[in-house]
Amino acid sequence: MTSRGVAVLGMHRSGTSMLAGTLRTAGVYFGDVLDHTFARNPTGLQEAPALLYMHEDLLQKNSGAWHSPPDTVKWEPMHLAVRDLFIESRRSAALWGFKDPRTLLTIDGWFEACPDLLCLGIFRHPAEVAMSIHERNSFELDRCFAIWLAYNERLLAIADSRPCPLMEFGADRESSLAAIKRCIEPLGLELGDAAQSVYDQTHRHYERPEVVVPPECQVLYEALLERAG
Repeated sequence: MTSRGVAVLGMHRSGTSMLAGTLRTAGVYFGDVLDHTFARNPTGLQEAPALLYMHEDLLQKNSGAWHSPPDTVKWEPMHLAVRDLFIESRRSAALWGFKDPRTLLTIDGWFEACPDLLCLGIFRHPAEVAMSIHERNSFELDRCFAIWLAYNERLLAIADSRPCPLMEFGADRESSLAAIKRCIEPLGLELGDAAQSVYDQTHRHYERPEVVVPPECQVLYEALLERAG
């Protein structure tokens, strides 16, 4: 049986949990994930604990962190072993997936192991993400915007280099569901009632705040919108 992997790509606080939960409900195998609910993620994080901890350690070994993306990431044998075991454990599934925002910072190692890895990308307005991280982590807004820029520059670069449908995480239900449908159709999946309910459970905690978006973030956001069609 042919087995294909799909990675949900997007930065923190940008709807990756919603998209991963939708894929799970539509039939993509994610295995055991962190799906306990809480206020900011009513459908759960949808992240495999082994990958979350591996990615955190990988970034730390490269003098970085999720909030301090390193310029380059060198995978060590332990990280490669966790990655390879994770992939091998899913070979019995025709279509399997995973989600962790840190994947955007470590993606080269995944492409090395899975050259045919399918990708779905999601992004959110920089002001909404920056304010969300500011409120959650007490970072200065300038730092929050810098984190948004670092992640989404990588997302756009991936979308420009290989097939990677993009969508914006937005408040409008019909437009968002149409975007999800457009992203998952190439995978042979349908957006049924159960999958739609995942979107309906996802709360957006911030209206678009009235803060000044740095010009470089605004330019990148507009490029992402154009790429998403």
